[in-house]
Amino acid sequence: MAPRSEFTLRTGVVDGRLAYVGVGGAIDGQVNPDLVVQSGDIVRIDLVNGDGASHDLAVDRLGARTPLGMARDKAVSMTFKAGKSGVFPYLCTVAGHRQAGMEGRLVINP
Repeated sequence: MAPRSEFTLRTGVVDGRLAYVGVGGAIDGQVNPDLVVQSGDIVRIDLVNGDGASHDLAVDRLGARTPLGMARDKAVSMTFKAGKSGVFPYLCTVAGHRQAGMEGRLVINP
């Protein structure tokens, strides 16, 4: 069975911009943290809605996306297998949210 990489991000507003904020572990408190995994890992990302607005998290180039989370303090999740190595943006697909700051990087190491 492939190793498992798990991350929790919470939506919110930081310095007047929308953001994902890391919860726990090495990413705790980081704004739009790099999520670093190994190729072949099973990756789970939990997204907690911290502000009550609608948000999701998508890694479009990998075809991975959480459902839209709308209720404050509720979580949505996605699980996928990390394939080829590279750097892939993760972002909120709600209109205007990426431009307002909701974007980070998924780094898949070989």
